[in-house]
Amino acid sequence: MSKKKKPADLLKISENEKAELSFFMDRLRMQDPQGPSLENCLRSLKQSLLQREALAAALLEALSHEGGPVCFRAFCALQEIVQDKRLTRIVRQAAYRFRQKGFVVCEASAPVQDSSPVVLVKAQEMKNEAYLAASAKDHMFQYSAYVFSKSEDSPCVILMTLGAGFSCELLGIYSLSRREFKDKLRKIADFLESPIREVSLGHMARVHETLVSFNRIPAEYRTDVPMVRRLLEPYVLEDPRPYFLQMWDQKGLAPLREVDLPDLVDFITSNLEVVPYEGLFSDKSALERWVTGLKTIQDGVIRIPRYLAEERLDKSLGEATRELFPLEVCRGLAKDWEEVALWTLLNEDDPFRVEKVFALSEHAQDLKDSGSSPVMRRIVELAMAIFFNFFTPDLNADLRRLEKMEKELDEGLKRTPSGLYVPRGVLE
Repeated sequence: MSKKKKPADLLKISENEKAELSFFMDRLRMQDPQGPSLENCLRSLKQSLLQREALAAALLEALSHEGGPVCFRAFCALQEIVQDKRLTRIVRQAAYRFRQKGFVVCEASAPVQDSSPVVLVKAQEMKNEAYLAASAKDHMFQYSAYVFSKSEDSPCVILMTLGAGFSCELLGIYSLSRREFKDKLRKIADFLESPIREVSLGHMARVHETLVSFNRIPAEYRTDVPMVRRLLEPYVLEDPRPYFLQMWDQKGLAPLREVDLPDLVDFITSNLEVVPYEGLFSDKSALERWVTGLKTIQDGVIRIPRYLAEERLDKSLGEATRELFPLEVCRGLAKDWEEVALWTLLNEDDPFRVEKVFALSEHAQDLKDSGSSPVMRRIVELAMAIFFNFFTPDLNADLRRLEKMEKELDEGLKRTPSGLYVPRGVLE
């Protein structure tokens, strides 16, 4: 009794048939999924493969391995040729591969419409979307978008990485299936130890345009700028307000409160991670030069009246801040803080912290002179303390005051959900 042939055995085609198969695949690779010649090509293929089920099954299998809109269109048009029950398993496996790539597989008996969007475009690919993963403590933000455009044969994946101080660390366009895109998202999230949050494509478009206008995109990534702009242009936000404020309203939160400058100074003094010091001061030579100058004034051999020393320290600190934080750097830091505020809001963290971070963003955005800003001056003072262990009198005084305040709060007060500090006994 002869053994029943397996599907793989039935696909053992001759050398001439292999050459035909290669020719068929080459013809399909040259087709435009929206082109007028594709229908004629499929009709011709179907005519050539009638009564040649083994070769048709081999072609269907090859199409499923290659993937793409044209291959899927051909699969839908040719699958009904294979009627041999021993070969239908191969067709089912090919259909499964297309489903894994995100295509909605049509039934063999269903007619293929000439311009059906279900056939030409993966159904899931019609959902254009953007996601954000971040390491806010490192001031790193990874935007990932999956965008379908009529001008492209297949969906495009846009990856955009922001670094400290609103710098562009990566900008690229990739051709990935939706499954590959989701895998990429998971790997990014694992690397950043971050959740994944969906965001507006319009916000991603705005971030990209801001990077371009700030000239923050490195030369090696600028060739992708026109295509990224073209892909994201349909999603530009009509609301001119920062996306953070739009999300704040969507969440139905109470109006943002104004934060006084002294409170902002205390906030950054007590929360060092809010400022990306390593990124802002990667070259510490200028900072060191100013530390040396301030030390000379503060610890000079020639004794001068205290008020004169304080005036000179204040003037030098202002000059140092102007040099270290020109307005273009302040604008970048403002956008960095806007991203931190957005990320904190998306994760529904402490709203009081969110308000202060966004207030920092607005302050830096509106600056006309960084040297007169108590916030920017405090950042310089903290950088001097962090990198060179140099403490100005003002920083020393504030650190002692904040330490005493924190101790008193730990001992006798507790903050209510509304933000007020009350004696613990009232709540207990």
